Amino acid sequence: MAHAAAIEDVETEGDEGGTEARNEVTDALFEENLAGVPHGPLVAVHPETSVAETIRAMNQQHTGCAVVADQKTGELVGIFTERDVLTRVAVRKLDAEQTPVAEVMTRDPDTLPAEATVAFALRQMTVEGYRNIPLVDANRRPVGVIAVRDIVAWLCELFPASVLNLPPTPSFPMSEDGG
Repeated sequence: MAHAAAIEDVETEGDEGGTEARNEVTDALFEENLAGVPHGPLVAVHPETSVAETIRAMNQQHTGCAVVADQKTGELVGIFTERDVLTRVAVRKLDAEQTPVAEVMTRDPDTLPAEATVAFALRQMTVEGYRNIPLVDANRRPVGVIAVRDIVAWLCELFPASVLNLPPTPSFPMSEDGG
């Protein structure tokens, strides 16, 4: 992470240092592509996979979504998220063992290429209300999923000293130095 080293070297006292640090973070957001942001494992299932099996795979990998890909072409056809469990499975009281994920997934979700910038992903997540966006190759085959928590963790790595030096009390910092 070239940006992380640069952030640590920046003076943070006074306005000028704070501005310099903000510029580094801004540069990182607009220059780093999603391929450079560490993300969790990809959980991929086929449309016929049961909801229960999909949820088990998500729980096993500690991830909030699964991509649904066509069994023949590997092309992305949907995404199944924790939100879908709450709004489509639980509310309708469906039998998760018998219901295929294709019945409750979000069809043809918005996607991004891994070359998209972090800033663009954040914009799309904010505007559309997404917590997860599938990353696809040129043939629309899933290559990963970027989650809001992945971006937050990446941002924290850009300035680890600032995050690690927050006070241990459960209150909000009242000044720039956390005091």
